Amino acid sequence: MKIYSKFQDYYDSALGSFMASEVVVNRKQSSVQVPYKDMESLGDFRGEWNYIEKVKFGTSYGGKPISMIGFCGHWYFFKHNKLLDSIGIDKSSIEYKTFDEIKTNNEKNGLFGQVTKNYINPDNLSSWSNLFEKYGPVLFIKEYNPPARYWNTNTNKNMSIEIWPELKQYKFQLVKDTFTALWEIEHWIDIHARPDEAIVPVGDDVTRLQAYGFDKKTSFRKPKEK
Repeated sequence: MKIYSKFQDYYDSALGSFMASEVVVNRKQSSVQVPYKDMESLGDFRGEWNYIEKVKFGTSYGGKPISMIGFCGHWYFFKHNKLLDSIGIDKSSIEYKTFDEIKTNNEKNGLFGQVTKNYINPDNLSSWSNLFEKYGPVLFIKEYNPPARYWNTNTNKNMSIEIWPELKQYKFQLVKDTFTALWEIEHWIDIHARPDEAIVPVGDDVTRLQAYGFDKKTSFRKPKEK
């Protein structure tokens, strides 16, 4: 396996475990603007993590931004604080949340109290899956802020997507360890290069790794120092 890139990411250290792979990764960074009108709606999800805090004169309602990472066909979410730096994110504040956790929190901490919301997971929508087919296995959406659903707004609004983001900036190792991340990228590229030959094993990460000849106890462990 070979990776051509102008930057290093956290999973690069696992390359030695994929010497037999013929997959070549061209990790060229770019960005695209995708019209929101071309994407299926995520319902009431607005890219925010609601919170309530007590202040001197009562209660304050607020929202922290939620960014999205697309990785090999699935979407992952993290809340964070904004900063005016190169990426605009306080990396120390990054905290990954599942889509269900976001929904539950926002129903509880919304402006009008406990309100049931219609949140639609992008993993279940074809237009969101097609983004991987068009742009590759690793994507980043810093801000998901579509036009308002219930009144007339700018319907020509675009969603900015970064292609091949540097995942270590966003602590993605908290979601996928080094070896699993590189294995999923290798497998994703391999089956898209040769779709007729692809046989996708079923099961959890350990089961699928074992199906490709890896051993969970020995394949990804460093040898003991003598």
